[in-house]
Amino acid sequence: MRLIINSRRAIFGAGCLLAVLALIAAGCGNDDEDDGGGVPTVIATTSIWADVVANVACDGLAEVVTVIPPGGDPHAFQPSLSDRENMEHAALIVANGLFLEEGLEDTIDAVEDAGTPVFRVADHVSVIEFGSAMGHDDHEDEHEDDHDDHEGHDHDEDEHEDDHDDHEDDHDDHEDDHDEDDGHGHDEDDHEDDHDEDDGHGHDEDDHEDDHDEDDGHGHAHAHGSEDPHVWFDPIRVADALPALSQALATQAGLDAAALDECVAAYHSELIALDAEVDAVLASLHPEDRLLVTNHDALGYFADRYGFQVIGTVIPSGSTLAAASPAGLQELVELIDETGVSAIFSETTHSSDDTEALGREAGVQVVSLNTGSLGPADSSSGTYIGFIRTNAQKIAEGLG
Repeated sequence: MRLIINSRRAIFGAGCLLAVLALIAAGCGNDDEDDGGGVPTVIATTSIWADVVANVACDGLAEVVTVIPPGGDPHAFQPSLSDRENMEHAALIVANGLFLEEGLEDTIDAVEDAGTPVFRVADHVSVIEFGSAMGHDDHEDEHEDDHDDHEGHDHDEDEHEDDHDDHEDDHDDHEDDHDEDDGHGHDEDDHEDDHDEDDGHGHDEDDHEDDHDEDDGHGHAHAHGSEDPHVWFDPIRVADALPALSQALATQAGLDAAALDECVAAYHSELIALDAEVDAVLASLHPEDRLLVTNHDALGYFADRYGFQVIGTVIPSGSTLAAASPAGLQELVELIDETGVSAIFSETTHSSDDTEALGREAGVQVVSLNTGSLGPADSSSGTYIGFIRTNAQKIAEGLG
């Protein structure tokens, strides 16, 4: 009888021990929005936005994780199943938006539908259209946060105030054909058959009318439109996005609002100082020297901010997934010869073969820039501020 009782006690004791161990293990596990250190996990799509988020959530307010690894091309990156699982468990996802993260879009939308909040930076800054960096001749030294007084290239759609009724630059040969409106703000007679059906998205540009046909249900079009997503190349626009980002971190990720305010104030000052530093670095370049030939159309915001013209791209697209053409490259050779451009710019995140071939044919140097990703952590481009500073220095040296 005693043996039976002792056996029962042993079994009961072992069961209690296992239960205690299970409770301890559960207490040591990670919550969906916690890394085990007591802070939420925020996931940024690119290393650039991860660094910005880490500066807004400074002093370890959040653990910031990057989906696309440093050196990765945001246009070409494809997520794994573990990437999706990590995103589902994040307190907040910070994405660029405007279809920059092409391969991630479906995953971002899916986890957002499942309840993970998403902050898209491009929704909180003024954006420009592809090609708007053509023909900028003026650059003001005073950078106002709202960009309303940026000479020659305002971005509040002032140049479209007449709803695109006058396309005098692009349609001089149709200047007498503007009396009949086709419903899209286009009055050219030779295009009237192309605009009988409204695409329902309110886009007036002829060459982009089909770019926004598919909406993902979140108000974000799943196609390349006319708007340029490379907003991080303007540090003032990044500074302008900080308050909205801070609010999202507070309300969605539960970070301390007062602490975030202090981080934002400090980082905002650093970005304003960076902008002035870039101006000083580029001061030696005369307007006629501020001509950019790039691998793909990624430097529009840099050109817009600092008074450059993007006169040509090796890949005639805002995405690196497009391809160069022999005819286009030959045209660039002729353009480089005509303008006297002294350097063309390749990208660390994309093959430079075509750009190198162009440089050899045109007889000019090829300078490699970080564009869609920060450089290695221990490099001069390992932070966002270093990224902008280093690129500005390389551009000044290449064109000087």
